[in-house]
Amino acid sequence: MIIAMPMSRGRLASHFTKAQRIGFFNEYHQLVTSFDNPAVAGGCRAKKAMLDLLKQQKTDIVIVQHIGQRMLGKLLSAGMSVSQGDSKFDTEQLLNNSRDLSLRLLDASAGRESLNHLKKGGCCGGKSGGCGCSGQATAVKPLLASPQRVSNTVSDLQATKVKFAGFRAVT
Repeated sequence: MIIAMPMSRGRLASHFTKAQRIGFFNEYHQLVTSFDNPAVAGGCRAKKAMLDLLKQQKTDIVIVQHIGQRMLGKLLSAGMSVSQGDSKFDTEQLLNNSRDLSLRLLDASAGRESLNHLKKGGCCGGKSGGCGCSGQATAVKPLLASPQRVSNTVSDLQATKVKFAGFRAVT
């Protein structure tokens, strides 16, 4: 399981796409790798590069404090779980809390509305040619929680930990 956390100054970034770096942690809360955030460059293409990075790293859970509706919808559509965090907590507590299903953001409407996107006339619209992402609106499919069952072959230590299988799209 891979947990991604957008970070600035060694803490959870207050806004998802404006984080300086993205840290990727394993199920044992060890930092596996981190990357400069491609979305810092701004614009739809940079945000798409951030989403692609999360997919390439096989991210299961993303921890966020504030996130826009459009990006939240794209994360959910990509099959990633999104956990609500708060930058006042330290990294270890955020990673522990990421498994708490009551902290999940399950719908794009839980994110913030993008005022800049609307000013530009939405995707590829408006007088100025829109945002230039050449993408279409992302439809968010409803998602269901399904905890992973612990196998009898798992060690006693691992069997006592909560396991998370992610969310599956309903078809």
